[in-house]
Amino acid sequence: MLHGIENLVYGQHEGINPVVTDGTTGLQRFLGITVAGLIAAPAWWAVRRLGRPIRSVEEGMSGTRMPVIETLVNVFLQMATVAAGASVGRENAPREAGAMMASQLAHRLGVDRGTTRLLVAAAAGAGLGAIYHIPLAGAVFAFEILLTTVTVRAVMVVLACSAVATTTAGIVVGDQPLYSTVSLSEGFGNLAVAVTLGIICGIAGMAFRYAASRAEGSAPMGAHVLWALPLAFATVGAMSLYLPEVLGNGRFAATSVLEANPVWTFALALLAAKVVAVLITLRSGAVGGVLTPGFAIGALLGYLVGVVVQPIAPGIPLADFALLGAAAFLSTSMAAPLFALIVTVEFTGQSSEAYLALFLACATAALTGEILRSSLSLPKQIQMPWTRRKTDDETPRARRDGGHAGSS
Repeated sequence: MLHGIENLVYGQHEGINPVVTDGTTGLQRFLGITVAGLIAAPAWWAVRRLGRPIRSVEEGMSGTRMPVIETLVNVFLQMATVAAGASVGRENAPREAGAMMASQLAHRLGVDRGTTRLLVAAAAGAGLGAIYHIPLAGAVFAFEILLTTVTVRAVMVVLACSAVATTTAGIVVGDQPLYSTVSLSEGFGNLAVAVTLGIICGIAGMAFRYAASRAEGSAPMGAHVLWALPLAFATVGAMSLYLPEVLGNGRFAATSVLEANPVWTFALALLAAKVVAVLITLRSGAVGGVLTPGFAIGALLGYLVGVVVQPIAPGIPLADFALLGAAAFLSTSMAAPLFALIVTVEFTGQSSEAYLALFLACATAALTGEILRSSLSLPKQIQMPWTRRKTDDETPRARRDGGHAGSS
């Protein structure tokens, strides 16, 4: 499906060229995402207005039954809009699809709430692992972000689900790392850079986390989505006239600094554009993830820090700064330092020599973020793509059903 829509919009797909915007015209990019917005807006409005409430992964874990048709429509729209250029991550879709199937299975088998919680979390992590061929990161997502506890039973279930899902999806997705970039080393320079970027990108990641949460929490769920979403998509399309890399889930933007050394003005413009694009897309009522957009934003920020610092550290490649910046940013934007470390390793195929620098970047970022959160008295639990949207229960169907989703 992804490849089909990419072919339709860009004339090629990621299986042929990882940067599908290469060789496209500005008008082609603008029309592709704008038309996608005009189609997706009424589709999302209809499923929210007429269908049962679309339940989040966390709701499924708590025992609420995730509806089949509404979830699948939501998943399809997420995948389709990202393929057309929507500036959010596509990883939320397989998470929800996996969680929905586990939720349905748990209810049909009549298992207890603890088993339901485990099965839904394991399936959600497996979906994430499968879409990007990152099985360990998918498992860590289930443990660190969803379950927040580890037992022998949970380890067995989560790892098994992630392994099976990733192996199956590998037939289509492939097993190559998402990004081709430098191999990090344990040199003193990289360790110092890791701590520096941990502080800078940790603060930025925390700010992005709360901004994204606020944008999504304020998104229209009623008829306002009919104009807000097309307007946001058209705005991103206008940005793509000059910055094609702003489109999509962040892969194009991250690739621009992980695999090349663009001028700093380009990186700065792309950083600003990507942040704005992600936030207005979430604010418009579109649905998607923040993993790959956050990775891209962190990479761009790390790269820019490298441009400033490299004159006094000429032996460190700018790609090192970008990679460490991405890991540090994810550490606080996802509030999951271990997940940030593992997903960076699997995204880029790093060897064990990279672990220490990445660990320092993620740990420093997490510590910085926690100090900042405590000093500003910010809430620890906030709304994210895998948590419940507060407006889900406001649909007429939800009120008729008393807020409970039925079976399929």
